Formats: sequence, structure tokens, C-alpha cells
Amino acid sequence: MLTKLVSLLMSFILPITGFLYTSVNTVIDSVSEMIFGIPYTAEAIKDDFFSEIDDGDIISVDKNSGFVKDLVAVFIDSNLAFKEKLNLFGKTGGVIVGWSTLADLYVIRYPVMSFDSVNDKCDKISGYEGVVYAMPVTTSKTVPDFTPDDPFDEFDFTVPEWDELNPQGSNWWLEAVHARQAWDYSSYFSEINIGIIDAGYDLDHPELDGKIFFPSKRLALRNNQSYHGCHVAGIIGAKHNNGVGIAGICDNSQLICVDWEPTILQFWNTELAIFFGFSELVKSGAKVINLSLGTSGSKSTDGNSLWDEFIVTAAVSIMMSSLLSKGYDFVAVQSAGNGDVYGNPMNANYNGHFAALREGNIITVNGISAEEILDRIIVVASADNAVNGSYIQSGFTNVGKAVSIAAPGSDIYSCSTDGGYEYLSGTSMSAPIVTGVASLVWSVNPELTGADVKNIVCFSTESVAAINRDYEYSYEVDLMDYPMVNAKLAVEEAIRRTDSTVGTVSGKIIGEDAAEIVYNEKSYTLFSDGTYSFVAPASSGTATVLDSLGNTLGEFEINIVSETEILAGDYVINSESDTEPEISETTQSDI
Repeated sequence: MLTKLVSLLMSFILPITGFLYTSVNTVIDSVSEMIFGIPYTAEAIKDDFFSEIDDGDIISVDKNSGFVKDLVAVFIDSNLAFKEKLNLFGKTGGVIVGWSTLADLYVIRYPVMSFDSVNDKCDKISGYEGVVYAMPVTTSKTVPDFTPDDPFDEFDFTVPEWDELNPQGSNWWLEAVHARQAWDYSSYFSEINIGIIDAGYDLDHPELDGKIFFPSKRLALRNNQSYHGCHVAGIIGAKHNNGVGIAGICDNSQLICVDWEPTILQFWNTELAIFFGFSELVKSGAKVINLSLGTSGSKSTDGNSLWDEFIVTAAVSIMMSSLLSKGYDFVAVQSAGNGDVYGNPMNANYNGHFAALREGNIITVNGISAEEILDRIIVVASADNAVNGSYIQSGFTNVGKAVSIAAPGSDIYSCSTDGGYEYLSGTSMSAPIVTGVASLVWSVNPELTGADVKNIVCFSTESVAAINRDYEYSYEVDLMDYPMVNAKLAVEEAIRRTDSTVGTVSGKIIGEDAAEIVYNEKSYTLFSDGTYSFVAPASSGTATVLDSLGNTLGEFEINIVSETEILAGDYVINSESDTEPEISETTQSDI
């Protein structure tokens, strides 16, 4: 009956207003909001109330935490019928000013409240049938997770050498994660949408032009380019083979972006901005979402406030479980943080948002388990180059049990504003490397779950970022080695899980000029010592060894068996003799 009423009213209102809409749902929601004050469909997002918040609306609770003095956020039962929602919000009073129906989240404005009265209001609303959770609109001093005093280098037009076994130079971070070897499998990659919540983006940058999109025109207008957002976007998805600059981890991508940064006159940031931005990105089809930001950089003690530990984490987990229960799937990748306000590393769970979630502070709805939430969060520490293929945790990185994996984060060369490039350091740089790798994995097989993707990324590794024994930690922190992300191994594992006919072949080419192997019309990049390893469908055939200019150096036979690793031994290139090159005996082992 209500749907018919809305439809009837639309037939009168639309010709009068002359509004133009892009979808039927938008029309229905606009009319429903006009008449009833809330949207009708399950995919509506309204967050223009953010533009009305400034620092004058924030009441601080302590040095790092506060709340918006006239707003309350309410999560409701997703099974409530529209009529039941009307009855519920009629009881709560106030004026509904925003919502994300994907997350079953509504924001209500009341007269100005004190700390005690806002908590009393939330307690009262939480007691209403159909309310899952009511909370103040919390605020924190969220900051980007980077160190801003690193040197800036002018763009160097020379093409860097590649040596994955001894990474160095401006492309060391790509070498360290074996990105080139992962790109060998580009024929398996499908296009994927990647979400970024960060400071603004340079839409005209030669590496990013045509790659950045926004969930809505309003969010596009909100974009203000920032070197931090550009740097993160470049690491993830800078164009390949365009003759300039850098190459991002995941070229086969569209970057769907949200500029989260508060206005120039506002330092406090509402957690709702992250929630709404996340919902916008999920609705827009983003699968892996990067957050190179957190709250530890504004803290001066080793600990979370009550709000950080329980109120905010409850809201984050409810939001995630609401989205998962509606069929959306995703992975949230967050930086571990760069220490406290003085740069002293802390336990990473003090970086807030997704990093703060753990078994004991998660609240879920609609049958989603805490494990399903944690299986979709990757927290990334920063690694520094310790030469010769070994890595150590950066002196600034947060650590602890919340960390899932490490990635290069010291002296990372990527995009900046106005078409430029620069070096930055921080876990802000580490997180997008992992985001890019996770996106490559998911692009191999879109049918994987977010939990599958995290598992593949975090366990398909071969080296570690070791504990930094040279650093004297100011806080009591949980120290441990972390696995180093490896794009090649992660992509290969995704291929194995997708295609049971593939097998692995590995060996070594002995010859100074050898650069790649071509087998079944696909090219596989050698490591600098001539070793190789790749997965391919079961078959037998001739492999051709090429130098960097594409000249043929020799040929040998390969036999690939499904679900088996073939150890092909050494192939010796003998340019001074007409005799056939020798290949060692082939052995087999189960993968």
C-alpha cells in the first residue's frame, strides 16, 4: 500500500518539480524523503550534513576524542519494514539528516547536548525495538600515516634497472614484492574496482588521468588534490607503459575515490565520514578499499580511549556485518600507523578504525560472525630495505598482533600533485602496495571471497620483515616478524585455486644476457641470477630464452604436470659452441 502511495504521489510531484533522475530508485527515494523524511529503497546514501559540521560543533571528551554536539548515529535492524522504520524514528524525535541504508545507519539531529545527555539519549534510543546500536557521532584527530619530512626528488627520466634479489633505487618497492613477475600473468587479470579513502587526487596527473572516478557528482566536487592522496593512488594503479614516471601495482583497475579530509578549518574528523565513504565505495563496486590513515599519530599515551576501544569499533563492525549480510563483499586494507604524536611506535590497534577490531570488541548483526569481519581486514606495517633481498621493520611503524603483513614503506617513489612525483615514507605507502596485490588476486578470480583474498595475500609469501632490533621502543609493544607481501606468489596461488589444470615449473638459466622465457606464447621474467618459476596449464613444449632486446639465446623442452611442481634444473647457454645446451635431470614434487 505504501509503495502505491509513493508511486501515486510521484506522478503528481515529478511534473511539478521537473527533477531529472538517473534511476527509478533515486526517484522513489527522493519522493519518499520529501514526504516521510527517510528513503524507501535499500541502496540510499545521504551525507550532505557533513558540510555543516565544523570544529565549533565538536565537544572534546579528552585530548584525542570528542563528539558532535547535536548528532546521534543509529544502526537499525535491516529486517524492519518501511512502516516500522517510520514508527521507530517517530519515537526517537529529532530530525533525520543523513543515512546509509546499505549499512542500516541513520543520523539524527537534536538540540545541543552535553556529554552526559548525548549518552543518555543513546541509551534511550538503544532500548527501542528495532535499534541495534545508538552512539554519539564520535570524532578523533585522524591523520594520514606518513612521515612528511622525507626528501623530494625531481622526476628522473632514466629507466631504472630491475633486480628483485637486491632491490634498490626508485623502483625498489616494486622489486621487493616481485611485481614484474606478477605482471607476467596479465592474461589472467580482469578489470577491478579499487576504493581509496584518502586526501584528494590530481585528476590530470599523467599516471592517473582517466583512472580516477567518484561515487557521486557531489563527492567529485568535494575533491581537493593532495600529495598524499596522489601518492597512494599512484602506488596502487599508476598507468603502465605510458613512457613516464612509475608503474602502479594494479594497472587493470579503476580507482573509485573519496576525499575524506576535513575542511581547511577543521582538524577533527568524524568516524561517520569513514563509514559513509566506505559505504559509498562498496555501493560503487569497489572490492578492495585502502585507508592510509589512522588515529595513533594524534595520541600521546599507549592506549585507546573507551570510545576508541568499544564505541567506534562496535560501529565499524556493525557497518561491515550489515554490508556483508546484504551480499556485498570486500577487503579493507588499513595502514598500521606511524607511532604516536611524537613518532614513537605503538601497538597497531591504537591506530583506530579497522585496525582496532579484535575478537573481544566486535558487535555483529544478521548472522555475520566476528571471524567473517576479521577475515576481511588487512593491517599493514612498513618494511625497510636491508639489502640483498632482506627486510627490516621501519623504525617508525606501529607493530603488534593487529598487524597482518608488511610491505615496503620507506622512501617510496610515487605521484604527487600537479603532475609531479616524490618520495614519501610511512605505513601510508605500505598499505596501498598490499591493496594493489589484493586487487590483482581478486582480478584473477572475481568469484573469490574477501576472506579468500586475505588468506592468499597474507600466506603466499617467502620472506619476512624482521623485528628492528636497532630501535628502542618507548612503549611495551608486541614484537614479531611479519610476512612480506609477494605479488608473484599471491597471484600464482590465486591461479592455482582457480584452475586445477595448472602446474609449476622452476629452474635456472645460466647465461649473462638471459632476461625472459617464452613458453606457449607467454613471457616469464627471470630473476637477476637466472632463476625462474611460473605456473601454466599442463602441457609439454619448447621454451625459448630471450635477452632484454628480444633476441633468442636458446631453446629447451618443458613438461608441466597439473598440481605438480617440476624442478627443471639448469639450462646452460653456450654461445661459444655449436653443441646443444645441457639441461639437468627433471624431478617432480607435489605442490
